[in-house]
Amino acid sequence: MSTASARLGALRAEVARASARAVPAPLRGPAPARRAPLEVVTARRRRFRRRRLAPVLSAAMVSASLFIVVIGHAELAQGQVRLANMEAVITAAQIVHRRDVLTIANLENPSRILREAEQSLHMAPPSQVLQLPHVSLGVPLANPHVAPVPTATGG
Repeated sequence: MSTASARLGALRAEVARASARAVPAPLRGPAPARRAPLEVVTARRRRFRRRRLAPVLSAAMVSASLFIVVIGHAELAQGQVRLANMEAVITAAQIVHRRDVLTIANLENPSRILREAEQSLHMAPPSQVLQLPHVSLGVPLANPHVAPVPTATGG
C-alpha cells in the first residue's frame, strides 16, 4: 500500500513539474487559456464497488426484516382482537345458557307444578287411590264373553 501511494506521489510531482515548465507561446494570435493541471487517476477497482454495495445490501436486509416483524406484529394484534371478540361471544352464550338452565329448573319444580295444576287447571288431588293388580304379560287372558245388546222392535 505504501509503494502504491509513493508511486502516486511521484507521478503527481512529475506532472506538476511538467506543467510548471515554460511552454513557449505562439508568435501570432492571443495567448491560449491555461488549462487545469492534469492529474493521474488510478483505475477504480471492484473492491470499492463491493465496499459501497455491502452497506447498502445490509441496510436493505435489516429494513426488510424489520418490515416483516412489523407485519407479523400487526397480524398478531388482529388475531388477538378476533380472539377477544370470540371470547365475548362465548361469555354471552354461557350467560344465556345458565339463565335457561335456571328457568328450566324452576319450571320442573314439583311444588310449582302442583300450584299451577290447582290454580290454573282447577285440578284436585284424588280422594281415593286404587292400586291395580299386577298382570303378567307372558300369560294370555281368556277372551271375554260379550252379549249383544237387545234391540227394541215394535211391530
